[in-house]
Amino acid sequence: MSVNESVTNRLRTAALVCVDAITYALVVTAGATIVALVLGIATGGGFVRAKVILFLGGGLLMAYATIRLWPSSPSDLESDSIPAAHDETRFQSFVQSIPPVRWLQPPPPEHRLTVPGKLFLGSIFVLLASYLMEAVFGVT
Repeated sequence: MSVNESVTNRLRTAALVCVDAITYALVVTAGATIVALVLGIATGGGFVRAKVILFLGGGLLMAYATIRLWPSSPSDLESDSIPAAHDETRFQSFVQSIPPVRWLQPPPPEHRLTVPGKLFLGSIFVLLASYLMEAVFGVT
């Protein structure tokens, strides 16, 4: 394998990992935003309450993802550990069926971001959605 092929394979793998993680995070954000909007409107608080629910939900998601990412033993810190196959959830399967991920070959298991890592990224996106509701759309 030449140097150019090696670089090309690494870039392709990195791009696949990014697309997979960002798609997961966007689906988490869309779901959280829909739930927050429905709860905000249903409880009479409108978009302001939805923004607060998004902020609190993003914080809770971040805490949960951080707990899941925390190593439980020293063996979890080994760099050659492959994510467990039992991390494949129904939600992960649903995300894998959404474009553009369904059109692409998944990255190799040893390079994939773990589900808690994707959830952490999703929590950042949820907090960003709450911030954008206030800063860009003027929900105060």
